[in-house]
Amino acid sequence: MRGAAPLPPSPELIGLYIVDLAAPQNKAPALSVSSIERRLSGLSWGYTQRGFDLDRKNRHIATVLAGIRRKHARPAVQKEAILPEDIRTMLATLPHDLRGLRDRAILLIGFAGGLRRSEIVSLDHGKDDTPDSGGWVQVLEGGALLTLHGKTGWREVEIGRGSSDQTCPVHALTQWLHFARIDFGPIFVAVSRNGLKATSERLSDKHVVRLIKRCVEDAGMHPELSKAERLLLYSGHSLRAGLASSAEVDERYV
Repeated sequence: MRGAAPLPPSPELIGLYIVDLAAPQNKAPALSVSSIERRLSGLSWGYTQRGFDLDRKNRHIATVLAGIRRKHARPAVQKEAILPEDIRTMLATLPHDLRGLRDRAILLIGFAGGLRRSEIVSLDHGKDDTPDSGGWVQVLEGGALLTLHGKTGWREVEIGRGSSDQTCPVHALTQWLHFARIDFGPIFVAVSRNGLKATSERLSDKHVVRLIKRCVEDAGMHPELSKAERLLLYSGHSLRAGLASSAEVDERYV
């Protein structure tokens, strides 16, 4: 747009480009630091595909980006932890149908296992059921054993049975598997339009976020806040944060 040659990559030109993204000279909206970093990653990838190398540590890029971070970066928003009493309130808003069984299992397994939203939806019924599997579940007499492949590699997560069926994650999971007739492939899948049948389509991790926000709203949590403020407090990480906040162990083990 400015008449500069895009190839070969020029650190000076890239530096000017990201400055313009942070403080555009025209009427375009300024991009956030995370959006600028994604643009920069996209440029690096694009150059690599064309046989070029973009040195992001070059002072014309690194120094400019550091300055943008100092001036424009917004502080990270600390998401609200979902505690045991919150989970009970949220569960009470779910219907007693197939979707309700699935969403109840998602909330309880996610909380009891301290799982990331991507780990929840990537679970399969058995090992190597699907190419995109992120782990599998074994339901045992004393609880459930989850074998997960997350950000830090493979790990096992044990989930014990609860004191009552209403809040037991293992009971919720087995109920969903039974009534959805799932014995192979993804565990958490979409439900047909009429709500009577589970499909084979794996849920997106965005479903976990939408589910949490919907239950928070339906449960009327934080009534002193506006709807927008209330929903901004919670994310998929709230389940994981809730377990860490309520775990009765030394903090270094959480």
